[in-house]
Amino acid sequence: MAKLLFVIMNDPTSLSESIKAAHALHYAVELKREGHEVYVYFDGLGTKIPISESPYKGLKPAYERALKEGIILGACGYCASPPHLNIKDKLSSVVKLIGDEDHHYAFTDLINKGFQIIIS
Repeated sequence: MAKLLFVIMNDPTSLSESIKAAHALHYAVELKREGHEVYVYFDGLGTKIPISESPYKGLKPAYERALKEGIILGACGYCASPPHLNIKDKLSSVVKLIGDEDHHYAFTDLINKGFQIIIS
């Protein structure tokens, strides 16, 4: 079985980017249901997905399915911090923040465990 980390960097305020993010979430859920080890991590503008409205109405249900499946690893604390997107306070009550204002999460622990990264 595969070990996969979906890193979703898509901006949820853009229709085309929202559709891409929703598809990545659909793929991650389906792969998890088929027995693969799967996580989803929100990075960059993708950190806004758990807390933003999207012009694509399919994004929120896709996110909620991934959350229900228990595959949401977290979101980038660096990107969410005040010097960057400044959504840390809103986001931290919804999803685990990984990293801080000085450090991005580099996925080394997951890579060392054999995970492959898929970036959307």
